[in-house]
Amino acid sequence: MAKKILFFGDFGVDDVIALLYARMDPTIEIVGLVTGYGNISEHNAEDNALFLRALTKAEGSIDIIRGAYKPYTGAFPQYPEEIHGKFGLGPLSPYSANIENKRIHDYSKAVDLIKRHRNQITVVNVGRLSSLSSMLVLYPEVAEMIKEIYVMGGAFFTPGNVTPVAEANIYGDPYAANLVFTVQKKVKIIPLNVTNFAILTKDMIQIITTYCKDPSIGPIIREIFDYYFEFYQETNATHSNIGAPIHDLLALWAAFHPQYMNYIEAPVTVVVEKGDAYGQTIADVRISDQKEDYPLQHIAMGFNYQAFIQSIFTAFTKEG
Repeated sequence: MAKKILFFGDFGVDDVIALLYARMDPTIEIVGLVTGYGNISEHNAEDNALFLRALTKAEGSIDIIRGAYKPYTGAFPQYPEEIHGKFGLGPLSPYSANIENKRIHDYSKAVDLIKRHRNQITVVNVGRLSSLSSMLVLYPEVAEMIKEIYVMGGAFFTPGNVTPVAEANIYGDPYAANLVFTVQKKVKIIPLNVTNFAILTKDMIQIITTYCKDPSIGPIIREIFDYYFEFYQETNATHSNIGAPIHDLLALWAAFHPQYMNYIEAPVTVVVEKGDAYGQTIADVRISDQKEDYPLQHIAMGFNYQAFIQSIFTAFTKEG
């Protein structure tokens, strides 16, 4: 039986690749897409989600749900078009698709899905946590109905990618992130120090493009990856001469392959006070019986890269 996923995203390039992977893997059932701001605006994320749903012929099986359009701070976010493009599709536009179903549900639909599939839905949050935290505050009864929560975010024992200490998804709304990590225990956190190594190379993308099971998807993956990869080359980011990290794909993959993930359990909090540490994720990993009383979370520390890549090839290509 396929595992049911409620996907909270900000619909950048790595979100798109993760969702295309999900549609190609028969063990994954996306039941809903909650759009949000972050890599792109919430409005453009809706257009992206409609495009992806039509592209993958899932208009009858996936609900699209409008999420948050700005953080708890009230500030209007800035969008990194140089990384993801205006619509999270690199150089592509979502308006080229023939979209028949353009319905966008309000937020109560996410709650309905969780209640309908009680203890069966895994939440995968790969953008800012504003939408997820709002659901947990407004509908606290659903917290116990969610099977698991996976969050791509944070930076532990490694520099941030927005400030020296903060990762983008947490920094974009640290209040929301801290709320989620306060009201929910044992969230699986897939942080930057792990996702930085979820590298896809141009050679791997060429294999996926050439042998993709769905010939309409392969070229799209190549175009959006090339746009994304160019940013990493220009910024001399980690492994930029080899490939680019597909952060959100690893968070989704982790939900299906726990045997290939390594976690530690530690109390976690987020710095919400303005200053140099704003948005930093802090884990108390001291060997002590007097640790801070933050809620315990599961922090990913490593993963089996070979298994990760093999899963991607198996899902996307005819040869596997």
